[in-house]
Amino acid sequence: MADVSGVSGSTSPYNTGSYTAETTDKNTLNITSYFKLLSAQLASQDMTNPMDNSELLAQMSQMAMVQSLSSMTKSVDSQIAFAQQSYSVGMIGKEVTVLVEGEAGSGQQTTTKTGIVESVHLTDDEPVIRLKGDTTDYKLSDIASIKNSSGSSAAGPSPVDTSPAGPSSEEP
Repeated sequence: MADVSGVSGSTSPYNTGSYTAETTDKNTLNITSYFKLLSAQLASQDMTNPMDNSELLAQMSQMAMVQSLSSMTKSVDSQIAFAQQSYSVGMIGKEVTVLVEGEAGSGQQTTTKTGIVESVHLTDDEPVIRLKGDTTDYKLSDIASIKNSSGSSAAGPSPVDTSPAGPSSEEP
């Protein structure tokens, strides 16, 4: 059999990707399809050598375990999403510093941008924030620090400050 580990969809032989099949009703086993399979197995078994009761019980308990784990996973995922949404909404009005990566291949280093969180968008998988005076959306994972805003004044600093990332000479 041929080795296909180096096959990729890109034009460069050095860029590889991973591809997974999409989950559909035909390629996943749920509780309904499990019971259909079990009943077919029981109907077509050899009556002179029937299926062992302990084996049947082990299969059923394993399927029940899989079903409870997948429902628990869904529950944890929804709790994480709710926590992220609650956390991000609580950041409105706070002063945050976000990391902004330079474009790949351009040689630019990562910079930081500081500003007041003006809005939060909950439409994607991960909530994104937008800074006052900036039209870029930043993920929560881009945030480097959070401070309470010190109130804005007309002569105060600009709401968006861009500076190179790295050790700062300022003390917190």
